[in-house]
Amino acid sequence: MRNTCMHYSSEKIHSSAELRALLAFALENQITAEAILSNTGLEQQELAKPGTLISISQMFTAIQNALSSSNDPHLGLKLGLKMQITAYGMFGYALVSSTTVRAACHFAEKYQALTMPMSTQKFRETKTHGIWSVDPDVDGSSDPRVYKFKVEHVLGTILSFAKDIVDPSVKPAAIRLRYPKPRDTSFYDDIFDCEIQYEQPVNELLVHLDLLNAIPRRAEEMTFSTVRQLCDEIVGRMNQSTGLTGRLRQIFIESAGSFPPINEACGQLGVSARTLRRKLSEEGSSYQALLDETRLSIAKKYLRDTELTIDEIAHRLNYSDASNFRHAFRRWTSIAPTDYRNGALQPD
Repeated sequence: MRNTCMHYSSEKIHSSAELRALLAFALENQITAEAILSNTGLEQQELAKPGTLISISQMFTAIQNALSSSNDPHLGLKLGLKMQITAYGMFGYALVSSTTVRAACHFAEKYQALTMPMSTQKFRETKTHGIWSVDPDVDGSSDPRVYKFKVEHVLGTILSFAKDIVDPSVKPAAIRLRYPKPRDTSFYDDIFDCEIQYEQPVNELLVHLDLLNAIPRRAEEMTFSTVRQLCDEIVGRMNQSTGLTGRLRQIFIESAGSFPPINEACGQLGVSARTLRRKLSEEGSSYQALLDETRLSIAKKYLRDTELTIDEIAHRLNYSDASNFRHAFRRWTSIAPTDYRNGALQPD
């Protein structure tokens, strides 16, 4: 039975990380950017800009273009395996700082809207396994190549993230797939290195419970808690997305510190710099004020809720050095960052 699509929305509220990865993979395989981006309304230069947001509709078109341009039967899996967790901004920060793999799995399920939600992904536990299920938003019988691409992409991404978070030797306990067994299973066998069952009722990736209890290499409870709050803000703005002020704030937070200059932000918003300045003024704000507000909000969370050094915070906020960050923080609050951390100001 066909799964009802959540929405092939044209609203540009999603991370472009997966489209950037698809484009890079295509170029490595002699497929042109023009072929991948045909009919998406996007230019290659746009995707190089930090914080660029795209729609589900644009991503779906790019996937169809890629499948039309390639004869690779495992394009989705190869792309998923190439996904870098750091490409996902705050979502990626949260995963790598999770206190356990179990916490990372539950976070990834709850906040999957911060990726490119073109399938329903669920995580559950039994007495013996943790299980990720993947239900693409296309009909496997009417569009089998897109269906398989989406299943493979999710499974490859989960495996890539697990290897990054825990250990490169991580492998699944088993894989279950709805579609038939291919003639040549060697690629699946090499990549997954586990039992693979075909023509099953569901698409699932299973892991042993001991993996869920493992502690990620970069676990940091306070950082995880702080970044999770920032992800809540992003999701909240995605659900509201009212006015240029809200949309620009979302771009700033989604960029995870690589804040775009005004001309790049205008390109992402589809307005001229003059129009943006006028609209923000009408909404009682300005580009620099919103940027400062975003940086201050993130800086306070890091100072209050994590043990990141001043240098590390400055780097995450895209300052060239810590002294520039200290100067800006004092200008905003009339107090030094270290004094704020030591309790000179009451928490917000």
